[in-house]
Amino acid sequence: MLAYLLESFGGPEVLHLRERPDPQPKPGWVHIEIKAFGLNRSELYTRQGHSGDAVTLPRIPGIECVGVVLDGGGTDLKPGQKVAAAMGHMGRLHDGGYAHQTLIPRSNVFPVETSLSWNKFGAIPETYLTAWGVLMDAIELKPQSRVLIRGGSSSVGMACISIAKEHQCEVLATTRSLEKKLLVEQAGADHVLIDHGDIETQVKSRHPKGVDAIVELVGKPETIQESLRLAAPKGCVGMVGFLGNEWNYEFFPWMPSTVKLTMYNSETLETQSATPILQEIVRKVEQGIYRPHIYQTFSFDHLQEAHQMMEESRAVGKMVVTTS
Repeated sequence: MLAYLLESFGGPEVLHLRERPDPQPKPGWVHIEIKAFGLNRSELYTRQGHSGDAVTLPRIPGIECVGVVLDGGGTDLKPGQKVAAAMGHMGRLHDGGYAHQTLIPRSNVFPVETSLSWNKFGAIPETYLTAWGVLMDAIELKPQSRVLIRGGSSSVGMACISIAKEHQCEVLATTRSLEKKLLVEQAGADHVLIDHGDIETQVKSRHPKGVDAIVELVGKPETIQESLRLAAPKGCVGMVGFLGNEWNYEFFPWMPSTVKLTMYNSETLETQSATPILQEIVRKVEQGIYRPHIYQTFSFDHLQEAHQMMEESRAVGKMVVTTS
C-alpha cells in the first residue's frame, strides 16, 4: 500500500510517500481500506515535533479516516461495512490515516450508515465529534444560550456554530481575517468579530455581563484569560484547541467568581458512546441541518501541499484528502 511516513520532524517536506506492507489483521483490531481523511492541526504539531513522547517515529500520521472494513479482527464488524475511525492513539503510538489502509483498535472505530460522498463523510468525524464534545459534554450547552466561539473560521469552530444554532443559541464568533468574515457569517454566526488581540470591548458592547458559554479554540494564555473575563456569572469556558500555536500552560489563570474553566480532549473518544452521536451527526448532515464546510479536497499525492496550506492558516473550514 501507499502511505505517508514521518521519519523526522520538520516542514511539509518530511511527509514522505512510501510503499509500505499492507497491515496484517489481528484480533480486536479493524483492518480498513481508507477512502478519505480530514486534516487536523494536531497532525501539523506532530509533524513539527511538538507532540513529545505521545509520538514515536517512524510513524504514519493521521488521527482520523473513513472507509470500508476489510477484516473485522474477530469483532462485530464485517467486511464491506462503512466506518469512521478517530483519535485514541491513531497516528501517534500506532499508525494512522495517511495511507490507503490502516489497522485501528475496535474501540476507536465507528460503524456508520450513510449515503454521503467519501470527501463529505471524511470531513465529519474528528471535527464534529470534537465540537459536540466541547459543547455538549464539557460545557453542557443549554438552548438559547449566548455563545462565543473563538476561532470561528476553523473547521471545529464552524461545526460548533452549526450545533449551537441548532440549539437556538445566539452565536458570536471570532476570526482574525476580514476576508474570512463572510464565510463565518454564512456558517450561521449571528455576529462575527474581527480579533486583533482584544475582543473584550466588542463582546461587552453587546453583552455587558458577558456570555454564557465560550469555546476557546485559540488556546493562548492571554486569550484564555480574556475568555474567562468574558464569561457571565456561572458561565463556562471550554478549552479545545491551540490555533494560537502555544501549548505551555504553566500558569494558573485568574478565575472570576463562579465562572468555570473546562477542557475537552478527543483522545477520550470511544465507540460505545461516540457511535450513536456520530450516526446522528451524519444524519443531520444528510438532512442539511449541519453543513461541513469543506474548504478544499486534495488528492492523495498532494498531501504536502495541503499541509503547507494548513501551516499558513489559509483554509476556512475543513481540508479533506481522498485516496482515489
